[in-house]
Amino acid sequence: MSDSLFRPVLYLKATCPHCLKLRIFLLEAGLLDQFEQRIFSAGDENEAAIRAELAPHFEKVTFPTVQYAPGKFMNDSDAIIAHYAEAETIDRGDLPIFGTYAGSVLPNYMAARKELRELKQG
Repeated sequence: MSDSLFRPVLYLKATCPHCLKLRIFLLEAGLLDQFEQRIFSAGDENEAAIRAELAPHFEKVTFPTVQYAPGKFMNDSDAIIAHYAEAETIDRGDLPIFGTYAGSVLPNYMAARKELRELKQG
């Protein structure tokens, strides 16, 4: 398959807040339809196959992950967003929904999640 026919592949966990951040960015930037999406929920029939596909490329498989070129993978939502923002010359400041989620909703969610984990640990 030549690079000109290659369609980037997103690997996403349905309940992952960082996967949602990436999806919001791509959707609001008008890029989401350029990707094939492979989405799974924890424990479903797709999870094992997706993890097995990604395992040879990473020491630890995390989500979101993108195959941005044939055989070339990247994970970490911020790195992926930076890659596509630069490639497409997108100013993230021009994306108000993404900005609200990434700058307010997600940090508040992560702080609450951390606090809950600490409370459970005693």
